[in-house]
Order: sequence, then structure tokens, then C-alpha cells
Amino acid sequence: MADIIHNSTTETLIALDIAKKHHDALIQLASGKTISVRITNTLEGYQRLLSLAMVEPSSITVGFEPTSDYHRNIAYWLSQQGVNCHLVSSLSCARAREMLYNTWDKNDRKDSKVILYLLASGLSKPFYDPLIASTMDIQEISNTYHQITLARTRCLNSLVNHYLTLYFPEAEQFLHASRAEWFCQFLLKFPTPLAITRYKQKTFVKRAWDVIGRKQYKQQFLEHLYDIAKQSIALPVPVTSNSVETFKLQLRRYIELSQQRVDLEKSPKYF
Repeated sequence: MADIIHNSTTETLIALDIAKKHHDALIQLASGKTISVRITNTLEGYQRLLSLAMVEPSSITVGFEPTSDYHRNIAYWLSQQGVNCHLVSSLSCARAREMLYNTWDKNDRKDSKVILYLLASGLSKPFYDPLIASTMDIQEISNTYHQITLARTRCLNSLVNHYLTLYFPEAEQFLHASRAEWFCQFLLKFPTPLAITRYKQKTFVKRAWDVIGRKQYKQQFLEHLYDIAKQSIALPVPVTSNSVETFKLQLRRYIELSQQRVDLEKSPKYF
């Protein structure tokens, strides 16, 4: 491996294997000498890394494989000192590792050597920092929207595949994307068939009238829902049980996630 890694320029190259608490660094000086060191993911660790390079930051190029968001802090700090920061793709690292070591097996020291090889060979790209480029806000809005939508979908799947299956399986036909929010509001008040059939039909229709909001054929819909509840195969769980309370907790969570998504879409403070 020592014969493969070379540096034809006067730059000092640093390969970083990124982790949460520590980063394994392999420093190749312009003379060809290499220094292997582990630094902590702290300001003291960053300063120690630069001191070991023993040159001006502008003469240093750092390469790293993106690892979650753990690389963002050190990359920003190094770039602020004048260091050239480069990304090495995970796919490139995997292929280079197989080529150099004839195995997919990996460890921290091996990874830093692979990163250094790719960096010295010019197989890297300059790091694009969203904070420096003033695109971090829109990126975070996009990421947050994605996470909310993902959590909302998972919550809906749990409602359909677990809670409704146990407590009101016949109600699944009404829980479509276009009506999920208002039907969740309905289920908060009438989470099980027993919560419906404990009333007479007329009484139920009166109590549920305002819950489902504006709807065509509201009378027929509620009467049909009452008939469905009478024939339900749901487990006869008491309406006041802790089991039903967990169901209602997930219903409220779905409604809250839906509202958060709407807030991101419509609020001018985000755009």
C-alpha cells in the first residue's frame, strides 16, 4: 500500500475516516512521510490535526467519506481555516478497497488508507458546504419535511395494520389519504364499534354530526357507519381501556404530523 499512495504535488494530504466520537486520520506530508493519528471530535482534536500537518492550512487538502452528518462540523471548521476539503464517495471507497485488498472487509485504519489513495489519485470532489453556500435553511426545511412525511406514513401504516385491525377493522375502508385527517378526528371520539353502538342510531348521528364536518349525504353515511359497527368483528375492548387510549394516542400523533406538514407548506416564515 505504501508504494501505491503517492503525492506528486507539494500539498499535504489528510485522509479522515469519520466517526461520531473520533476520527482516524492518515496524514501524508509533501515529503512522502505518513502520520497516523486518532483525533477526538472536538475543537481540541481539530487543532491537533492541523498542528500535526506542520504546514499552512492553504497547503492542505483533506479528504473524507461522508458519514451521516458527522463530517459536517470538522469540514466546516477546516474550511474556515483555509483547508481544501474534498469528499470521497462511498462507492469509490468500496471499489478501491476491493481492488487494493482483494476483500470487502473494512476497518478504520484500512479505510483511511483507501481514502488517502483516492485523494492522491484525484478521485475526489470538492466538498459543498450548505452553510457556507447559504443553502442550509432550504436544505433543513426539505429534510424536516421528508422526516415528517416519513413519520406520518409510518404512523398511518400502524393505524391500518395494527390498531384498526384489532379495534375497528371495518373502518379501514374510510381511512384513505384524502380523508384520513377528518376520519382520525372521528375515531378519536368513536374509536371502537362499542363507542358507536352504545347509543341509539339517532343519538349517534346527532353526536357525530359535527365531528365529520361538511360532507354530502352525511345522514346516510352515519347511518351506514352505525350499521357497520353493529356487525363488526372488532375485539370487544372497553372504550375506557388503556388499549384504546394507545390507539387514540396514535390518532392524535397522526393528526399532529399532518398539521406540521401543512405548516411547512404554507407558513411564510419557512419560505
